[in-house]
Amino acid sequence: MRKRALSRWFNQKLQQSKLSTLMVTCFIAFNLLLVSVIVWLAYQSFSAVTFTEISKARLALLNESTRRGFDFITGVTGTAYSLTSNRELSALLETSGKGRLTQIHQRREVSKILDHTVVVSEGITSVELYTDAFNGVAITTEDRIYPVNTISDSEWFVALEQADGAWVPLRENESGHSLIGYAQRIFNSRGNTVAYVLIRLSRADIVRRFADMPMVLDGQVLLVDTAGNVIMHMGDSAPEDQASSTVSAQNVIPLVDSAWIQEYAERGDDGFEVVSGQSGSAQLVLYSRPAMLQWRLVQTIPVHMLLSPVREAGWKVLAIAVTGLLCSAILACLFVRRIVHPIRQLIKRMRQLEKGDFETRVQLSFTEEYAHLAYGFNHMASQLTTLMEQVREESRAKRAAQTGLLEAQIKPHFLYNTLDMIHWRALDYEAKDISRMIVQLSKLLRIGLSGGRLFIHVRDELEHARCYVSIQSERLPFSIDYQERIDPRVRGYYIPKIILQPFIENAVIHGHPKEDMLRIRVHIHEEIGDEGTRVPSGIVIRMLDNGQGLPEGWRMEDTSGIGVHNVHQRIQLYCGAHYGVRIGAGELGGVEVIITLPRIEIEEQLNQWLGGENK
Repeated sequence: MRKRALSRWFNQKLQQSKLSTLMVTCFIAFNLLLVSVIVWLAYQSFSAVTFTEISKARLALLNESTRRGFDFITGVTGTAYSLTSNRELSALLETSGKGRLTQIHQRREVSKILDHTVVVSEGITSVELYTDAFNGVAITTEDRIYPVNTISDSEWFVALEQADGAWVPLRENESGHSLIGYAQRIFNSRGNTVAYVLIRLSRADIVRRFADMPMVLDGQVLLVDTAGNVIMHMGDSAPEDQASSTVSAQNVIPLVDSAWIQEYAERGDDGFEVVSGQSGSAQLVLYSRPAMLQWRLVQTIPVHMLLSPVREAGWKVLAIAVTGLLCSAILACLFVRRIVHPIRQLIKRMRQLEKGDFETRVQLSFTEEYAHLAYGFNHMASQLTTLMEQVREESRAKRAAQTGLLEAQIKPHFLYNTLDMIHWRALDYEAKDISRMIVQLSKLLRIGLSGGRLFIHVRDELEHARCYVSIQSERLPFSIDYQERIDPRVRGYYIPKIILQPFIENAVIHGHPKEDMLRIRVHIHEEIGDEGTRVPSGIVIRMLDNGQGLPEGWRMEDTSGIGVHNVHQRIQLYCGAHYGVRIGAGELGGVEVIITLPRIEIEEQLNQWLGGENK
């Protein structure tokens, strides 16, 4: 239910969104997706190509380092051969049958030869000699001559017994800084082994060979022999104490296992592969071609370190893409605003048109589609204005025709009756009464015609009613008590003419008062409207008589009289549906007529009502 409500809310908001918001959002979303895909594909392709090229370049550098770095091996073996072939050294090692002083002198001379060899040979840490020729001579000064039993327990000593010389691994506790060494036997003139010479090489001696190519020492670098054994570690991944202390191959755990090293060490070529390290991170492993002694370098570099320049370039490209995206978003907002502006103007003009402003127009836009819309709207507004004017003219003509017809129905009817009454009165009475009646009749006709005007002042309408009552009083057998109570402020207001006479006539003809006197009361006052119920302000005319009243079940819709319908229709035709006539029984008997009319104070308001602008 919650997901459905959320979906419904999202769809509703999407339907109610502005066109500009939708366009800008779609544009930014599309550009963001496009830029993301392009940047991701470019980064992947560029990183793959760059990684391959970097790997090939580093492999070539590793091969060159292997070739140049192990050139010193020839010098080490040459130094060993020079010592073993040195006749002076061989003669000094012959101590059999010689005195103690002679042996001490010989030992000193041998020590000098060893020290001189270390001085003249570059890249050698020390030269040691293992022999039993001087076991009987006490050591007075420190030298590099040791008994054979010192190395008899070493693993490499057994292998040396089977060869004249060999490269041997050295343990950490044998010497301060040594890692590997080259050992060779020294023979006497009879072919017997009289000594073993051991040339030690330190980590600093080997690393110095690669100092001119610092990238070779990136990551972890392993010196691997022909059997795949790790002889030495170099590089940043080695323990911190390797730079200043003797480090054994067994004390450092390589990032690649021995099985992998042995598998690739058996090959005679070079190459590189990406493997997963012990921490789960990807590692690039490069292995060089074997050197002179079939030794090779195996370099392990974290992939993230190789691709760090690529990532930096990727971030820069991403920053440029985001900047371009922001710029395009700003341009899109401006462009969309430019496109949507004519539509907003059209909506604004439509709202003005809804409020009745038919003179509003839309300016033509530079876009063809918007120009068509603007032209259509302007044409529609012009047509509506023309049609409204036609409707108003037709309404005025219709009202004038209906008014003329209704007045034509009233005036002849009353005029004929009055003339007939004057005829009979002239027979019965003298001419003075006839003269007075003719005067009243002339006033009646003057006010009734009113120069063709539809509205007259309240005071003129009252004068018209009084003339009618005066004439009727002369011809009827009963007297008429006619009284007016008028608010002085409404005497100058405009009302439709001849609206009181028809109801006075009904009271006179159909009232039949029970007494000898017919009482007619006319009360006109101003009434303030109510904005809450939308009742407008206006004039209320209340007329009461003491006649017989209305028949039971009487309704104004069912009456056949011309006068009542005429007044009601004219009021609604001129003033609108809010106004008209209501007829009912009076509180004290007789008939009560209530006429509601608009408040029209000046000529300009009258013209607006006649033009239909206030309805």
